Amino acid sequence: MVRLTCEGYAAGEIADRLKSTPGAVRTRLYRFRRDRYQAASERKIWIPAQLHVNGVREQQRSAG
Repeated sequence: MVRLTCEGYAAGEIADRLKSTPGAVRTRLYRFRRDRYQAASERKIWIPAQLHVNGVREQQRSAG
């Protein structure tokens, strides 16, 4: 699911591929991001700036 998201697929497209629902895909991705940021806040992992959600949005704005 995460890989497909990184490749640019929307929740509906991922749900079709995995025979799931878009809501289930969004929930799983939300939980993944939540757990990732929780681990980062506990200094268990490090997330580069370009992978932060806000960093991606800033890059998209400057490119457009």
